[in-house]
Amino acid sequence: MFWRYYYAIKKNNYLKISIILIATFSIFASILNIEGGNCLSKINSLVNEQKLDENAHPSQQQQPESQQNETQNEKEIRESFGLINYCFLVTNLYVYSLFGIIIGIIIIGVWYIKYKKIWSNIVKRNR
Repeated sequence: MFWRYYYAIKKNNYLKISIILIATFSIFASILNIEGGNCLSKINSLVNEQKLDENAHPSQQQQPESQQNETQNEKEIRESFGLINYCFLVTNLYVYSLFGIIIGIIIIGVWYIKYKKIWSNIVKRNR
């Protein structure tokens, strides 16, 4: 009887693939979750810094300082756009890794249903 369980678990590709999928995508999901939290905190701090800079500089400025501020604002806009793109990528990869975990669970379900039928037929024959 024990060898049947061993054969069903050890020699089965459904179970191997699903365990590999769940393990790898779980690792990716946890790493991307941490990175996504860091990314959102960076965006929040960037927005707060920009608000503080706007409040610190009065609206009446001399011409050379305004040109310098425009180049600085363009640089900040480029940095924030790059950060937003990076965060978008991280969150999408996180969602795809969750889909990988769900697919692994579905494969385990298919494996269980398949071998439940086989085990129930074997038990019925032995009675």
